[in-house]
Amino acid sequence: MATRVLFFLGLVDLLRGVLHTFFIHWANDTFAHLNLSANGQDQLMLLSAFGISNLLTGSVYILISMKAKELARPVLMLILGSYFIGWLGIQYAGVTPNADFLGRYFMTSYFLLCLFTLAFTRNEK
Repeated sequence: MATRVLFFLGLVDLLRGVLHTFFIHWANDTFAHLNLSANGQDQLMLLSAFGISNLLTGSVYILISMKAKELARPVLMLILGSYFIGWLGIQYAGVTPNADFLGRYFMTSYFLLCLFTLAFTRNEK
């Protein structure tokens, strides 16, 4: 099951990468709601750079799920750990967003899917 979930997350990340890079204005208008009136191009550049990393992680997740199935659970653990460390870093930096960032609800689901998969597959090899 962990392998299938990692494959699914790979597809999700590929979709996020495409949206963040090729459909960036739609993604901003629909999910992020960034105020582009100040440094708008810089904000879009950062959103695009994030999309590039999504393309990479999505591809790696799919590759692992197909060629190194035994790494699926450890990778899910790495995802959870990385998100937690990232959250701590954001708290430490004192960053508080002004935009809606509706994608955060999607990412909460992503995080919970990893957590529940690990919880319900702990005896899976």
